[in-house]
Amino acid sequence: MYRTWICAGVLAAAVLGAGANRAADEPDKNVTVTEAKVDALAKAVADQKKVVLVDFWATWCGPCVKKFPHFVDTHKKYKDKGLVCVSVSMDPKGKDDKYDKDAVLKFLKEKGAAFPNFVLLGYQADEEQVNKRFGLDGGIPFQVLFGKDGKRVWTSEEKELTDAELDKLIEAELAK
Repeated sequence: MYRTWICAGVLAAAVLGAGANRAADEPDKNVTVTEAKVDALAKAVADQKKVVLVDFWATWCGPCVKKFPHFVDTHKKYKDKGLVCVSVSMDPKGKDDKYDKDAVLKFLKEKGAAFPNFVLLGYQADEEQVNKRFGLDGGIPFQVLFGKDGKRVWTSEEKELTDAELDKLIEAELAK
C-alpha cells in the first residue's frame, strides 16, 4: 500500500534531511516523494525558517509540466543561498485520493527534483485549509513564496511574474 501516514515530526525531519543536499552526480537517487495532508505540509514549510518557494503541480497538467524545469533550475540557482524549494503534487483525485505514485516519482526523477517533494492527500476535504495557508484557490500550476518569518510574500495567483521578476523577488527575500 502506498499510503504512509506520517506524523508532522517525521515529515519535518524528511524535509530537513540530507536527501535534499546530496551530491549531484546521481540526482535521481536523491529524489523522493512523501504523502502528506495539509497540516503536515504547512508545518513542514513553516519549520524551515528560510525563504521557501512552493510549487503546486500535477503530472496531468500540461502547463505545470512545462514550468517544472524552471522550478528545478531555481532550486539549483538559490539552494546554497538559503532558498528551500518544495514541490507539491496535486495528482490525487476524488475522495479516495487515487493517483499513480510511480508516475509522480518517475516525473520527479526525470526532472532531477532533488528537494522536498510531497503528494497532497485529502485536498477535496481540506481545500479551505489549503487556500487559507497557501493561497491556492484550485488552479494549478500555482507557486507561493514564503519569507524567512514563514509569512506568505507572493502567490502566482495574486500576480503573475516573469522568471526574471521571480528571481528578483527571491533575491530580495534572501537578502532580508
